[in-house]
Amino acid sequence: MYEYTHGGNVYGSGGEIREGLIDFSSSINPLGMPEKAVAAAKSSAAHAVIYPDSASSRLASELETHEGVGAGEVLCAAGASDIIFRAVNARKPKKILVTAPAFADYERAGTAAGAATVRYYLDRQRGFGIEEDITGLIHGSEPDIGFVCNPNNPTGSLTDMEMTVKIAGACRSVGALLVIDECFLDFVSGPDEYSAKSMIGLYPDILIVKSLTKVFAMPGLRVGYCICGDKEFLDRMRFCGPDWPLTNISQAAGIAALESGWDHIEKSREYIDAERGYIISELTRIGLTVYPSRINYIFFHCPWDIDLAGDMCKKGVLIRDCANFHGLARGYYRVAVLTGDKNRLLIAAIGEVLNDRRNIAQPINDTGG
Repeated sequence: MYEYTHGGNVYGSGGEIREGLIDFSSSINPLGMPEKAVAAAKSSAAHAVIYPDSASSRLASELETHEGVGAGEVLCAAGASDIIFRAVNARKPKKILVTAPAFADYERAGTAAGAATVRYYLDRQRGFGIEEDITGLIHGSEPDIGFVCNPNNPTGSLTDMEMTVKIAGACRSVGALLVIDECFLDFVSGPDEYSAKSMIGLYPDILIVKSLTKVFAMPGLRVGYCICGDKEFLDRMRFCGPDWPLTNISQAAGIAALESGWDHIEKSREYIDAERGYIISELTRIGLTVYPSRINYIFFHCPWDIDLAGDMCKKGVLIRDCANFHGLARGYYRVAVLTGDKNRLLIAAIGEVLNDRRNIAQPINDTGG
C-alpha cells in the first residue's frame, strides 16, 4: 500500500489543513515567496482558460540565464520529483545506485521502473559524507543510473568537486547516467564551489536536478527543472510524462521569482545563517548531537529512546522523523530553519519534551549509518 514518506504533511484525514501547526518538517525558505511572484501568480489566474506553454519556453530561457548555462540545456517539469521520474523512465535502467540515507524518490522512481537498487551507505562516523570507496561500488555494481544528493537530504553533508569528478568518472566508465540533486545548493554560500554545472560541457551524461520550490518558497506551485548537456536525452524526458507539466500560474510565478533572483537568495542566506547558528547552539546545549549544516535545515540525533516527533506534534510543532530513511535508525531528526520567533518556539518545545521524558527514557541504541 502506498505510504507518504516526506515532510510537510499538514493535512488532516479529510484533506483539510490543520490550523495552528508550525511546520519544521519541510525545508522551505523562511523569507517566503518574493512579492513579485505572489502578484504574478494571482494575475495569471486569468489565463487559466487557455492551455499553458507545454515547453515552458520563457521560464526555461530565464532559468538558463539565471544558471549561466547554454540554450536548450534546461528542461522544466512539475517539481524535482517529476524530473527524477522522467529521467528514470527515459533511461529505463535495470539497476540504480543511491546513497543511503537520501531523498526517497530516487529509489521510488527506480522501483516503479522495475530497476534493482544498490545502496552506498553513508557512515555516521565520517559525518555521513561520500568517500572514495563509492567508486569501487560503482565499478563493481555497474548501475545504469547513479544518484547523488548535494547537499544531502536529510543529513546536510556536502560533496566537494574533487569527489564529484571521481564519481562522474566512475559512472562514465560503466556507462551510467549521473543524476546530481542540487535542490538545496542555492542556500550554501559560494555554491559554485560545489555545483556540477561547470562539468556539463565535458560530461553530457550528467543531469543536475533543481527546483524553485525551496529557495523561492513555492512548493505548492511545483516548479522543477534540470540542466543537462545531452539535448537528445532531455527530449526523451519530454516523452516520459504528460504535456503541460507546469500551469500558467506556475510559469508566471517562476519567471517573476527569477526577477528577484540572486538578491533574494543572498538575503535569504544571510538570514538563515544567523538563525541556523542559534538553533545549532541551542540543540547542542540541551544534549542533542547536531551535525554540521550550511543550508536551511539541521540534522541531529536524540540519545534517548523517545518519540520526539510524536511528542512535538502534540505541541503543534512538526519535525521530520528520519527513521524511515534507509541507513538511519530511530533517534535521527531534521528541522528546518524558520523565522526567529518560530525557531525559539521550536527550542522551547524540544526542551519541554526532553525535560518530561529523558529522566525516564532509556538511552537509544544508535546503530544508524
